[in-house]
Amino acid sequence: MRDLIAEALGQLATLVIGLIVFAWWIGGPGVTAILWSELGKNDALVFLAAWAALTALYLIASRLIRRAVRARRS
Repeated sequence: MRDLIAEALGQLATLVIGLIVFAWWIGGPGVTAILWSELGKNDALVFLAAWAALTALYLIASRLIRRAVRARRS
């Protein structure tokens, strides 16, 4: 029973994280377009640069975590 609950919570966490990542990928360029039209080019480019930097950090961290998990399993 405990294993079933743990598996269900793991799947729920994966779903929530997936939705957040999806919103991040769609939201970054969308917010940039809104900022470009409302505030101007410079503010939009600053936001886009920050979004790109955070995305790059996320990708690096996720790969490192994946490698650590694989190494631990082996």
